[in-house]
Amino acid sequence: MPQPEDRYARLDSARWLAALAVVLLHSAALVVSDPGAHGRGAWLAANLYDSAARWCVPVFVMVSGALLLDPGKPQDARRFYSRRMARICAPLLFWTIFYLTWRTGLDWWDDGRIDFSFWPRKVVQGEPYYHLWYLYMIVGLYLFAPLVRVLYSRSTPRARALWVVGILGVAILDALYRRALGAPHGFFLTWFLPYLGYFVAGRLIFDGEMRIPRPGLMLAATVAATALGVTVMSKGHVLDTYFYDYFSLTVPFMSLAAFQWIVSSPRLPRLAALAPLTFGVYLIHPVFLDIARRAGAFSGDDRDAWTLPLLTMAVFALSAASSWLLRRHPATRRLV
Repeated sequence: MPQPEDRYARLDSARWLAALAVVLLHSAALVVSDPGAHGRGAWLAANLYDSAARWCVPVFVMVSGALLLDPGKPQDARRFYSRRMARICAPLLFWTIFYLTWRTGLDWWDDGRIDFSFWPRKVVQGEPYYHLWYLYMIVGLYLFAPLVRVLYSRSTPRARALWVVGILGVAILDALYRRALGAPHGFFLTWFLPYLGYFVAGRLIFDGEMRIPRPGLMLAATVAATALGVTVMSKGHVLDTYFYDYFSLTVPFMSLAAFQWIVSSPRLPRLAALAPLTFGVYLIHPVFLDIARRAGAFSGDDRDAWTLPLLTMAVFALSAASSWLLRRHPATRRLV
């Protein structure tokens, strides 16, 4: 095992890699979700990009688990809640209002109409904008993290591994159930429950108590299986996104393998200055994607296959720069 300092440095690598993968995923989704592009070269490439980035959110959760479930650190629930809730509440409130306003503005720009009626419904659904569900999910995860930490510290490595297998196993069955019956995800405060599997797995893999054999090979195989599954199950111009689900038959194995590969790879750059900006990148990047889409960055032809990675890098850089600027001012630092 690498030295502790080196291992924690690799969590910085996991953070910026996951943030970059989020931007790639959402960039590719703009092409994948276009019915007119289905089956063409750009769609096939975008499907592969989207599939290759599906580990991004689970890895974010595993990084949190690796940091918050450290049995060697003192356990003070009051301090934890004061710090974590202060960290999440301001961004949750601000970006919810921002993106509801942003979406209303886009509707006016696209269709010339102004509609506020969807605001309460989107807040209750925990999805003011397509990426903000993560903030609503993480509230539940943070609420129960101190309890999970106590149980984690008092259990054996074997029991912890069984938690991961059991929770992720039930989550996979639940995703199959939702796919078969078209059932919704439920109330957003319960969304964190299946992510507890990733949360605990993050610390287990970080400590070497759980190891994914040949993670690079498993990562490549599950990415290919995910892309193939989406291609085969999508009929005509109707996109079937089951294999994109974070608890499909392939993505949990992909995510565990990706995290194992990152924390065991000595060659990945840490980019310590970039890691603190990743939360802001996650929050801000849809703004630049929306602008790029309306500016004609997506041509709708096969050229999108090679422009998508370039667009991803540009959006990531602009989002990181915006996050850095917001962190520079005391009034906006808490928002990212």
